[in-house]
Amino acid sequence: MRGNLAGEILYSAEIVEIWPRVAGDLILDLLEKGTRPLSDIQNYIEEIETQAPLTKKLCALVIGHKKSSPGAENTASGLTEFDFNEKLALLIEEKVEAVQVQRVYRRTWATLPGDINELNPHFIVSLHCNAFNGQASGTEVLYYHKSQTGRKIADILQKRLVECLGLPDRGIKPKTAEDRGGLLLRCTHAPCVIAEPFFLDNDVDLAKAQANLQEVAAAYAAAVDAVSREI
Repeated sequence: MRGNLAGEILYSAEIVEIWPRVAGDLILDLLEKGTRPLSDIQNYIEEIETQAPLTKKLCALVIGHKKSSPGAENTASGLTEFDFNEKLALLIEEKVEAVQVQRVYRRTWATLPGDINELNPHFIVSLHCNAFNGQASGTEVLYYHKSQTGRKIADILQKRLVECLGLPDRGIKPKTAEDRGGLLLRCTHAPCVIAEPFFLDNDVDLAKAQANLQEVAAAYAAAVDAVSREI
């Protein structure tokens, strides 16, 4: 079971079963047909394992910030970076076709890279929103400056997001370990990018993102699927 712990409350919890879904399928079959001999159960497991397709690549979809420290906020609406991206992550997961997606919630900034590494993903997309002075606008994606694969992922994602939102193209940005977001980019084993599709404190940017939320999720999903074919 995975989730996000705030005090004594576990929210956004989910039970994750690693592919192939032997245990879940077996339990369902037993519930439907009642008690069965041990030999039948063993044969059933072997049959599922034989028929299971190859495992899809795994994308860790990181929801930036956390409930108790939600990141940037739009002063007019009160919408926070965490709340926007938590909803967005669910939509992205629904739309992805070629990749297995695992949403990741932050416990602390220092432990986040290790938490992600335990999942052993093929690549990582961290969902964020930019903020500056209420006037800055545009789309950018950050990647670790020494990672050529990270650069490729950033380029794929940047093109999809710019095409979707039509905001100024601020480009893909190489970052060192000392830069903002650099710890995550540097310390994850798999290539990682940080997406900043718009400025949350810019009312025009936010309105466009909210009006096109389904399209934004589809752009992310298309990029994730494309990355799985490229890396």
